[in-house]
Amino acid sequence: MPDTILVLSREVSTAGLIARILRCRQVYCTILPANTPFAQIDKQSVKGVILAGDFTTANALAGLDPALLSSSLPLLALGAAASSLCAYYGGQYSPAESQLSPSEVTLQEPTLFDQLDGGSRMLHTLSPLTLPNELKPIAVISDKIIGFKHEARPQYGLQYPIERNDPDGAQLLTNFACLICGCHADWDDDAMIDQALQTIRTEVPEGNRVLCAVSGGVDSAVCAKLASMALGSRLTCVFVDTGLFHLNEPDRVIADFMETMGIVVAYVDARELFLQGLEGITDDHKKERIASSMMTHVLLKQFSYEPDVHTLMMGTNFNDTLYGFSPSEEIDCAKGSLSLNVLEPIRNLFKAEIRRLAQALHLPATISNRQPFPASGLALRIYGEVTPERLNVLRSADACLTEEILAGGYEKRLWQFYTVVLKSPDKPERYTVSIRALQAGSVTATSARLPFDLLERVTNRILEEIHVVSRVVYDLTPSSHYGELE
Repeated sequence: MPDTILVLSREVSTAGLIARILRCRQVYCTILPANTPFAQIDKQSVKGVILAGDFTTANALAGLDPALLSSSLPLLALGAAASSLCAYYGGQYSPAESQLSPSEVTLQEPTLFDQLDGGSRMLHTLSPLTLPNELKPIAVISDKIIGFKHEARPQYGLQYPIERNDPDGAQLLTNFACLICGCHADWDDDAMIDQALQTIRTEVPEGNRVLCAVSGGVDSAVCAKLASMALGSRLTCVFVDTGLFHLNEPDRVIADFMETMGIVVAYVDARELFLQGLEGITDDHKKERIASSMMTHVLLKQFSYEPDVHTLMMGTNFNDTLYGFSPSEEIDCAKGSLSLNVLEPIRNLFKAEIRRLAQALHLPATISNRQPFPASGLALRIYGEVTPERLNVLRSADACLTEEILAGGYEKRLWQFYTVVLKSPDKPERYTVSIRALQAGSVTATSARLPFDLLERVTNRILEEIHVVSRVVYDLTPSSHYGELE
């Protein structure tokens, strides 16, 4: 195992951001619940711990094992966790207050603040601290203490916001991990590949075969490539055509695997099955559950054709784990008496890391740059019941948008772009197409300011080529799912 920084937090988005920042600096960082026993932490190669809490948390140390605070393990408490740590040692903190304008910050700890200068900072929210004797101030803003260090233990508290794309926040975390905890910045592409290969070789006994479910997405493609490297001919890949893919996408995926990656993929036609299962369903959550359940059914059925295969490989990633998406749990519940192991070799990798591996493994750009796509496919991009006609309308509209975006080179500055189909409000027998184009933001993905002439070309094409469409609109609503996906 590489040197590890552990984040303990109840707030997934903050913990995930800290872990992503450190991994981008090539320091391995993982996340566990705040109430994880210290005995479990001590068994791992943990070099330091970060406690993360926002200012809505009443007691950010609630449930924390006291043995952690009495240990010699370096610890950095951020946000509300810093206030709670101050109170734990007998200090006090004032109610959180909003900072309406920048103030001068004085930084007094050369190691933690290496390459960081004081000066004018906007902290948005702070909770001034009154320190006990054993805590010494290390950060002050307008005569208010916002950071401290324990005089005897390597423990630090700091009310400093860790924000996306903030070089000072990234430097602060790196200083703690490397200069205080002694971590080596060696979490690179080779380390990720080696760890995944080791996982596969350890979990799959010599001579055993594996079935890998591939969808055309970057996660399952990286899984398949790694499994091919580790297992060779003992790997069987299966692509299930749900009928919910983009125009010509199944053919393109299989061609990419066979021609570019040298991996043979078995094709399973489940289009009719999925359409029947989704018939009459209009609720998005029900669509997701039904599609997931049917995919599980189809995959488990494959094992009846491969009686000597007892391992199913899936491309579950760390984002799935953080936000509670666990396909393996559904497989375990549905397999019954079937002797089956589920292997998830990239489960501890963020989406961005998997995309890096796709490039390092020389996967085709159509896979490595593929946009996030729901497991239930186009079903979630149809408002109302999923029907063959609506799927055809959506595929055609999506092709118009994609072709125009690519022709203008706009895809390089967009996180995601796609179309949605719904009934027209004034002509129920016809359809409205809603265009979505999103750019990555600090917390959400916001609508992109596409050129009007581009939107006009897309609109004209959709209206001319898809005669059942009577209206095209551009959706400006931000996406709240960005943090979960990336």
